[in-house]
Amino acid sequence: MRPSHSEVKPEDVQGRAAVAKLLSSDRDEALRRARAIRHPWYRCQSLTYVAEAEKSRHTAIRLLQEALDAAREQTEANRIVSVASWPLRHLAKLDAAAARGITVELLRTISTEPHGLRRLDGLSRILWAVAESADLRHLVQPAFAHAVSESVGWRTERTVAFIAT
Repeated sequence: MRPSHSEVKPEDVQGRAAVAKLLSSDRDEALRRARAIRHPWYRCQSLTYVAEAEKSRHTAIRLLQEALDAAREQTEANRIVSVASWPLRHLAKLDAAAARGITVELLRTISTEPHGLRRLDGLSRILWAVAESADLRHLVQPAFAHAVSESVGWRTERTVAFIAT
């Protein structure tokens, strides 16, 4: 396991951009570059890009699990859940059972977030990721509704409006 790095460096952002660009011409190099990204947020997103471009369902699922492992390297519940929503969204299309397990895990993780608005934000990301699955939406909606009832202000309203559209 790599140590978590909270400071984002230009090479992390540039690495993600390079992965996106390489996908159309050299998937192997895109994967190598994605795995080399130091910051777990950008590595997670990049591995998800590669998984989305992968033709093999089995390989895509394995890459999404790797992306989720990168998300788990972060130290804050909201950050883990927010970036894990990227691979979860694609996983929900490929493997409903695995997506259900990850959804439950992320709900447990975000429940530890002490700040109500950050908890609501994380829940909105999970809800976005599973929006196409009624089963998974039903898992997330009670926690989301509860977080909404405990949060006030324009950012709460914006989050709810974003999910509603």
